[in-house]
Amino acid sequence: MSTPVALKCPNCGSVLSTDDIDTTTGIIKCSYCKVLSTLPSVMDQARGEPGFRPRPEVPLPPGLTVEERGGSISVTRRWFSAIVYFLIPFCIAWDAFLVFWYSMALSGNAPWIMVVFPIAHVAVGVGLTYYVLATLFNRTVMIAGQGSLRIGHGPLPWRGGVELAESEIEQLFCKLKTSQGKNGSSVSYEVWAVMHEGATRKLLSTGTSDDQALFIEQKLERALGIKDRPVPGELPR
Repeated sequence: MSTPVALKCPNCGSVLSTDDIDTTTGIIKCSYCKVLSTLPSVMDQARGEPGFRPRPEVPLPPGLTVEERGGSISVTRRWFSAIVYFLIPFCIAWDAFLVFWYSMALSGNAPWIMVVFPIAHVAVGVGLTYYVLATLFNRTVMIAGQGSLRIGHGPLPWRGGVELAESEIEQLFCKLKTSQGKNGSSVSYEVWAVMHEGATRKLLSTGTSDDQALFIEQKLERALGIKDRPVPGELPR
């Protein structure tokens, strides 16, 4: 347990009393030397972070598990979503039709157009089937600490793996992505990194769960020793 430390005037070193501190404005006036100073939160505003306040602690949301090992932390996210209940029967019906079609086309002297015509439908069926299986079985594993951040997806191969050195990352933040489709707009939440050279890089998506995104940001930042600060375009605090 840490030992309490008395607040002291930065000018004369005298111990400050509660009467010396205006908690509304954050201004400190030493009762001994009369020098004015500021609380850390106000100093943050003076450094170009107006209205900054740390996010409250996000509790562990459903779909995530956390494991701490030595100096690193592992966060695992399941891909499973309720949408799979709709996709499974649709996928079965789609694939069954293609099997029936090709069994008819290849069993006799069917014209070549019957073999070539459904090629695009076959591609859709393969992609849809793979997506459904990934949604059922895949997980994203994030391991942070001991100088690195690694993000991988499996057991079915999926693009988007990340491996970064801790020294490359300046800050983590979450943002909202809005997509427009023929049936209207949809939203998803993403975790991004601000790199030391100023560029930003997407790390992963958490679908429609903002709690998962914010929880992952907090856990990874702490494991990497990154102090939370506001980033333009992030989720509102």
